Amino acid sequence: MNKLFNYLKFISVFLIIELMLTFITSLLNIIGLNSGITSIILLIANIIIFFVLNFINARKLKKKGLIEGLLLSIIFILFMLIIKIILFNNKLYISTLIYYIILLFTGILGSLIGVNKKSE
Repeated sequence: MNKLFNYLKFISVFLIIELMLTFITSLLNIIGLNSGITSIILLIANIIIFFVLNFINARKLKKKGLIEGLLLSIIFILFMLIIKIILFNNKLYISTLIYYIILLFTGILGSLIGVNKKSE
């Protein structure tokens, strides 16, 4: 039960950050920033979010960094996919698949580093 609560906490933090990020990039598009630039900003921000949240999760658990990073990243990606497919009716392209693979490996890397980082 404690593990489920931990996942729910990280999922809620992830969703809140994603909503704020979507709002900010929407504002940047409204003021006239190129959509290509906002896409790059979104990619970099999501990479940082995946890394940091998986790092923090692994630091708390202190074991099974690869499995925990994989599991939490897949949960995050499933949320992103569900929202993208249901709300925006988007199709999956190879570039989208590469994007999610990058996020998956970033989350795993964050967990592996978080598990192996020594406490000070």
